[in-house]
Amino acid sequence: MFVVTNQPEAAPEFFARPSMTRKIAGKLESYVRMEKHYNTPDIEDCCNGHLLLFEEHVVVNPATRQWARLPPCPSTTSPEGADEGSGGFYDVYLVFDPTSSPHYNVLSMKNPLDYKGKVSKGSGWPPSVYMMRVYSSETRRWEERPFVREGGPLETTANVRASMGHATYWHEALYVHCTTDFIMRITLSNDKYQVIKFPAGINGTVYYELYLGKSKRQSGVYLALVDDQHQLQVWFLDEFGGKIEWMITIYDQEDNEGPIVEKILDWDSDDDNAVEIQDPDANCFYGYNQIFGFHLYKEIVFLRLSSSRVVAYHFNSKKIQELGKLPMKNHHHEMNTTFIYTPRWTGELSEYC
Repeated sequence: MFVVTNQPEAAPEFFARPSMTRKIAGKLESYVRMEKHYNTPDIEDCCNGHLLLFEEHVVVNPATRQWARLPPCPSTTSPEGADEGSGGFYDVYLVFDPTSSPHYNVLSMKNPLDYKGKVSKGSGWPPSVYMMRVYSSETRRWEERPFVREGGPLETTANVRASMGHATYWHEALYVHCTTDFIMRITLSNDKYQVIKFPAGINGTVYYELYLGKSKRQSGVYLALVDDQHQLQVWFLDEFGGKIEWMITIYDQEDNEGPIVEKILDWDSDDDNAVEIQDPDANCFYGYNQIFGFHLYKEIVFLRLSSSRVVAYHFNSKKIQELGKLPMKNHHHEMNTTFIYTPRWTGELSEYC
């Protein structure tokens, strides 16, 4: 997994088992040509083995050490038809599904707080038509596209408070953690989107440590948080049968027995034959404060504890596997964003020309 700190000049951290770090080039700046010699990679998104470094306009595959530079993103048009130019704040997301196409897309969305002044005062949010810019590696060009909202809005523009957060791509739809109250389900195939309210009682202004991800084990999207009582809560988004409903999967409360801890520093998630070790200090698990993300194939959530220990927590068995420590290289640095990374050894990226 890649870890971006709160220091923009610092290169991303790469956390993986020792055997994998000898195969994956986590030090991106060693082979990706930066536009300026003093630049460091700034990971904006990750999707199915590819990373997006948007400030450098680069898509990179760390496993093959190949990368491709995107052309500059053009100006866009406001809902009223006025040219906005290239200024303002945008959130960008990578869409890549190698099972359906060798090509990828990059989606550029106007930041909600920046978009706020571009729609009529008092109108519903998000807007009925959300103008976005989409890059296709197949056509090698950007295009501006109107995405039409399906269903009603959730709030007015006056209540828009925060920017975008984590995103995940699942079954031809991009799920984006948008503002503090909902996520957007964006479908590029028909240029439409839906708004999905957070589970009841969850407010992003209170629980800012929210993580949106996916797991193929349950075939869908998850939302996780650590509440102010240091308890882990996880919801699964049930979309079967045409319904959209959050189902609680974990509400982990401390019990007298405590969790089971397995210490495996060269951990392989496909090997479940680890020796179980009872840790006398197991209750320190309840001091974690940061979520790394979800395992793609198993009911596992990765966490970083306050002691810098990284653990894999199994939903059903309440088993914890200790994976090692991830101390920041500089004690002033803090973890800002994490990206669960799965190597992809095939495919080809070529320099944009």
